[in-house]
Amino acid sequence: MCVSSKINDSAVTLHFPEKQPFALIAGRALYPSELFHHLSQTTAIMSESDGDILLLCKGRYEFSLALLAAWLLQKNTILPPNLHPATLNRIKDRHSITLELNDGFTHTFSPITLARKLPLYTCSFNLHQQAITLYTSGSTGEPKPVHKTVGNLFSETMALKHAIPWPNSPLTASVPPNHLYGLTFSILLPWVLGVPVVDECPLHGDEVATTMQQVNGQILITVPAHLGALLEQSSINPSILVISSAGALSPELATQWQQQYQQEIVEIYGSSETGIIAYRKQLHNPVWITFDSVQISCNDEGLLQVNSPFIHHHESLPFQSQDIVSLQNSSGFYLQGRADSIVKIAGKRISLTTVENALKQCLGVLDAAVVAVPVAGHIRDMALWAIIATGSDSQLTVRDLRQQLLSLLEGIKIPRRMILVEQLPHESSGKLRRQSLMKLFQKEGRA
Repeated sequence: MCVSSKINDSAVTLHFPEKQPFALIAGRALYPSELFHHLSQTTAIMSESDGDILLLCKGRYEFSLALLAAWLLQKNTILPPNLHPATLNRIKDRHSITLELNDGFTHTFSPITLARKLPLYTCSFNLHQQAITLYTSGSTGEPKPVHKTVGNLFSETMALKHAIPWPNSPLTASVPPNHLYGLTFSILLPWVLGVPVVDECPLHGDEVATTMQQVNGQILITVPAHLGALLEQSSINPSILVISSAGALSPELATQWQQQYQQEIVEIYGSSETGIIAYRKQLHNPVWITFDSVQISCNDEGLLQVNSPFIHHHESLPFQSQDIVSLQNSSGFYLQGRADSIVKIAGKRISLTTVENALKQCLGVLDAAVVAVPVAGHIRDMALWAIIATGSDSQLTVRDLRQQLLSLLEGIKIPRRMILVEQLPHESSGKLRRQSLMKLFQKEGRA
């Protein structure tokens, strides 16, 4: 695929040699000549549109094709946080969208009839042109738009390329490409590493294992919520490089993975606004190490501040995060939780993360999420509620759980309301939205 990518002061140029596949679709190799044949037809469709492009493709080949065509025409692409009809309607109200592209938009394209194929295909983009508008996950509120230029995206991808020793292998990703994590790691990174884009987006453990076998993959891009199921897959190559992001990886899961596969998971820390910030292997060293070009500091409240070329100029610099950190030096820090995960109940500061971790230590608990909700009381004006994932065949009861928590938490930290479910309502990105958790409480209340 793209054996090299060059960035100068004004442009990035991608090189696609015909001898290397651009993508793998159900195991079939698709080469740059076919990509550029499709590209000419996609740009013809987009040329008739004078507004933004709403990109709804889940397949990574057509997603890649649409991005390349839009950038060649210097059009902005809108990436929704999810495909729920209500979300899409809000986005359409907010943007001037004149074209939507869904999976299968290439099915009516004419077949390739090139008599002569070029040995090398190239395309260039202005670094300063607007590339995408994506949305935050909305885990703590409504999703908000985040803008990125071509330069933001490719400077981030190149930093990622040089920081980690990547195997020469296709990347399998269990995260969709419409979030920055999936976009950077499963679309842009293959372009600059020179490995094929894997079209599929497998979510379940057996699907991930099947896809990795099909493409002979040695790299897995995933989220903590998917890793537990993957531990049960005996066909996973034990030597694969695993990248995890979009949520906290528990020490227990990190240890289980290393014990089973003798490989430590590489964690990535970042956000939609900042892009990648830091990485670590927590069992080797719990300190987060910043990527090149990322500068960090913290304010008087201990909140992390970030400055890097991956951040759009629309954001205030340095970008003010809501994560509490302890700086070790100019390029290393400990994460100590989110500011909005600390609540005061009856005069005591309580960390929701601490309560979640205690729940995860209980026998029979696979995962847990804790929220603070306002209540009317003489002493407390907030209460902790918890959703606990126990799997499909669990015999655990709330009474059993409370009994276990008595030895782990002070009474005031034990959630007043707990619901046991088979699994937590994670988004496709691996994130948990407060709104989804509250719906479970509402449903249980009606029952």
